[in-house]
Amino acid sequence: MNSPALRTAQADDLPRMTRLLEESSLSPEGASEFLEHFRVVLDGTDIVGVVGLERYGSDGLLRSLAVAPSQRSRGIGVLLLRQAIEDARRLGIRRLVLLTTTAADYFGRHGFRIIDRASVAGELTSSSQFRGACPATATCMEMLL
Repeated sequence: MNSPALRTAQADDLPRMTRLLEESSLSPEGASEFLEHFRVVLDGTDIVGVVGLERYGSDGLLRSLAVAPSQRSRGIGVLLLRQAIEDARRLGIRRLVLLTTTAADYFGRHGFRIIDRASVAGELTSSSQFRGACPATATCMEMLL
């Protein structure tokens, strides 16, 4: 891929997004409800990267950051993460929270810190990720914006 094409996800992207998320062992549950806050990276017509943002008042849930294995180590993940942070700021989100089972080190290198999952309260806990799409053993992290 020479130049990644980053854009807002569209309804017809859902099947390809779902496939990439499932291949990355991430749950697609709830993605359609927040589709306007998902971004995708395209290589031709193939979705090779995805990230989602769910807004709950001044809190946001960063979710579903996935890059196709064949496209990793090319900066796509960083591109998506930066875009999600920029989108969160534009939406007035002051705190981004995420749950991860495999990428705590990655997110730590990009400014997130580990927090106690029990310290998360409010509407955010009603998200599909907190209700069970992510296991109770997932690492909970936050970034203050």
